[in-house]
Amino acid sequence: MGKQSGDSVSKFEVYKIALDTRNMEIELFWKRSNYFLVLNTAVAAGFFLKAGDSHQLLLGFFGLVVAILWLFVNIGGKFWQSRWERRLHLTEESLNLTNKLFSSDWGEINNDVKESIRFSDHSGIRKLFDMILLKKPSVSFMMELLSITFIVLWLSLITMEILNLR
Repeated sequence: MGKQSGDSVSKFEVYKIALDTRNMEIELFWKRSNYFLVLNTAVAAGFFLKAGDSHQLLLGFFGLVVAILWLFVNIGGKFWQSRWERRLHLTEESLNLTNKLFSSDWGEINNDVKESIRFSDHSGIRKLFDMILLKKPSVSFMMELLSITFIVLWLSLITMEILNLR
């Protein structure tokens, strides 16, 4: 009997560690993304301030490298967040919890969100946003798209500079 109690405590401890680590990964994801966004913006400002200068192309290449690194850092951060969410899912299942958080199936998650929206009584554009919300747009994917947008921007600016299309 004591062994089962000890096992349950350790499973809850494991769950707490996984939850804390997952939350830390999300916090780090946003800190890193903000860092790269600010760095890209600063490099872009320098690029446009140096119009016609010999350093402009160098700044463009630096901006491209920064944007590519940003994309990979975003993807890497999402990898670890997903890993810890999976550990939370498996730990919840092993604990046989009645209130599932990470081990809920998609139907239950979707119903929770629908119920939440149903009680909000939104109209107009908020109603449109509620419909988009039910499509579950990924916040981390949007940040990945932003980093890809910067990659495309830098490639375009570098190409224009090389071809002298300014």
